[in-house]
Amino acid sequence: MDEDIHEECGIAAVYIPENGDGSNRAVFYLYKLLLNLQHRGQLAAGITTYNSKRLQMLDTYKNIGSVNEVFKTSKRMRSLELFRKFAGNKGIGHVRYATFGKDERAYAQPFERKHGRLWKWFAFAFNGNIANYDELKSKLLAKKDYHLTLEVDTEMIMHYLSKELIGDKKPDLVKVFSNLAKQFDGAYNIVFVNAYGDMVIARDPYGFRPLCYGYKDDMLLAASESNALLNCGIDKQDIKDVEPGMMILIQDNKVSFKRYAPSKRKAHCMFEWVYFSSVASTLDSRSVYVTRTNLGRELAKLETEKVNEEEYVVVPVPDTAKAAGDAYAYALGLPSKEGLIRNRFVGRTFIEGKSREEKVQTKYTALRAILEGKKVMLVDDSIVRGTTLKEIVHYIKKKGGAKEVHVRVSCPPVVGPCLYGIDMSTVSELLVPRFLKDENRRETDREAMERIAKDVGADSLIYQTIPGLVRSIGLPASDLCMACINGDYPTLAGKRWYKHSLESFKKGIKEDRRVYECG
Repeated sequence: MDEDIHEECGIAAVYIPENGDGSNRAVFYLYKLLLNLQHRGQLAAGITTYNSKRLQMLDTYKNIGSVNEVFKTSKRMRSLELFRKFAGNKGIGHVRYATFGKDERAYAQPFERKHGRLWKWFAFAFNGNIANYDELKSKLLAKKDYHLTLEVDTEMIMHYLSKELIGDKKPDLVKVFSNLAKQFDGAYNIVFVNAYGDMVIARDPYGFRPLCYGYKDDMLLAASESNALLNCGIDKQDIKDVEPGMMILIQDNKVSFKRYAPSKRKAHCMFEWVYFSSVASTLDSRSVYVTRTNLGRELAKLETEKVNEEEYVVVPVPDTAKAAGDAYAYALGLPSKEGLIRNRFVGRTFIEGKSREEKVQTKYTALRAILEGKKVMLVDDSIVRGTTLKEIVHYIKKKGGAKEVHVRVSCPPVVGPCLYGIDMSTVSELLVPRFLKDENRRETDREAMERIAKDVGADSLIYQTIPGLVRSIGLPASDLCMACINGDYPTLAGKRWYKHSLESFKKGIKEDRRVYECG
């Protein structure tokens, strides 16, 4: 549900060998990559480019807004001026949605730290969330006269990077990131560039978030998702995943692949396939589109309604549930129609209304010609807080004239928070735990589903099963992070914060901040 949950960020990196014509076009490719990662973050965008011929060899540009707003593409001359100013042969980029920190320009990435020593002058951006932020922050503040200016894990990463670069000798970047991995708990895909022109593209040892790379002629491009590389002209078969615990190191115009941390297990976020990633992307060799169609077919196997094509119509919630909805409908011999149309040009606006009902009506249009008098099988990708779904169900009945609305969810029930980069960080904010008799249970029973259906105004409710989800993705369950649906958190800090949040929930404490910001 696109108004319920959000991904933290998307990252990108470009390396073009210094070979004369075209070598300073990194900013152009960064723009294209970020534009194709826009779905991963609409709050802010930014880049840092490297150009050895500039006085500002590293230069960072970032701001609040969409990629096109930040790059001023509606004002051609201003946009061209930005592209000229930040021309370089290397660079990193970032799009942000805040799961941590405030909605201000100061929190936009990349973060740049200036220094007279070239290896200590660097910029970086990251995608994920440091789950042991509280511990790392306490260690820093325990030092005499130490001060942090922002309440965000990005700043903390910057300080720990700076600590690893201390000394009078340029350090080995493999060792730098190896030392960081020994201290960080959580998800952290990082792109890094320093004033020497050295670059690092690193994926955390669990591989929570996707990260891939490919070559276009002699250029190396990297991004959070493969669709960004595809739309920059790299063929699908030439796109590779960065393996967990591996880094791409670019030094002295040479590209090498280094293991900087052991990967004890893989923990790819299942939500990337279910909801977050572009349907055009392939993550760790598994197509997002194919996975979502598989989820629809698995969901159809669970159907209990005696459906027929005269009375029933399938309506996927746009846009991320469309593939699952279409596959579900096909499996049951039902029509799949766009009874709910999304206004794709709304974006962030102050006139969308304060109430959830007003926001839904600004974002969607219910087609009465499709819905009136029908029993609607509303297929959604997930339910997290349930607030938007409740309004959509009400809207389809009231404005669309639907006779009944039966909700079908392609993801299993979300029973726990995410500590690894998704904006659902406390048990108390989730819908499902409120309806479980035993808060430690992972699955919902028929009675719980009936009560949840009543709460959201639906005539019935069916969730995907965990085995069905695993079959749909096609990776071993042991390679997936499904902590939010099964309570099995891959890292120590994740386990600790889940226990903390669950205990608060049981005591009736409604947490007013993200759980990992406590301490």
